Amino acid sequence: MSTIFKTLIVTTALAFSAVAGPKTIILSDQSKLTYNISDDKKLNGAYILTTPDDKVSLKGAYKDDQRVGNWYTFNPDGTIFLRYNYDLKKLISIDTVAITRVKYEINTTDDEVKKGSNIPVPICSIEQYISLLGSEFKRKILKEDKTASGMLNVNLIANVDANGSARYSANYTIGGVKFNTKLIISEKMFDIEWLPASYKGQKIAGTFIISTQADFSTDPPKRQRFIWNY
Repeated sequence: MSTIFKTLIVTTALAFSAVAGPKTIILSDQSKLTYNISDDKKLNGAYILTTPDDKVSLKGAYKDDQRVGNWYTFNPDGTIFLRYNYDLKKLISIDTVAITRVKYEINTTDDEVKKGSNIPVPICSIEQYISLLGSEFKRKILKEDKTASGMLNVNLIANVDANGSARYSANYTIGGVKFNTKLIISEKMFDIEWLPASYKGQKIAGTFIISTQADFSTDPPKRQRFIWNY
């Protein structure tokens, strides 16, 4: 066998091994994403997100780059927060206790629609939402003030349009002065997908808000990244 032919075989094999099969990446909040890429470079197979302490927070599957079947998101205690079926395009279940801790707004002046609408919901756990947005918020604060310390109350906000596209921001108060900052969540291979607010089958824009505390303690053993109680 010629040297050139041997080199071609090895190069081809390496190219396929670099693409196909299970992959793992670490997100900005130190969560671990495990996904599968087929030989045609498409997402195919299991798709699992785990927390830094190795608890599953999201589980689902892809076929030809499309989400399929049942997707589950989990609370920190392992119970199901949300189950959504992509084939049926239907929210099957949601943790009614956890979701009551969320603040929301529906973008309409119609009181009947406000009272009767379904709220916008992320297809991720509440903790994952806090972790991703909160990590970006802390990064921005520390970039502006490397000496930041203590606890800071913050609202992590998603403005979700009728198509399910979200814009993220955070508002907080320091020394009696209110601040609002834009958050950009840009993760390789992972986006928070949203179910927009709706009323009688009509999708509408809405806002999803979580109030939490960012911990800027300087003592690592005492530090908690974010505090939010179910």
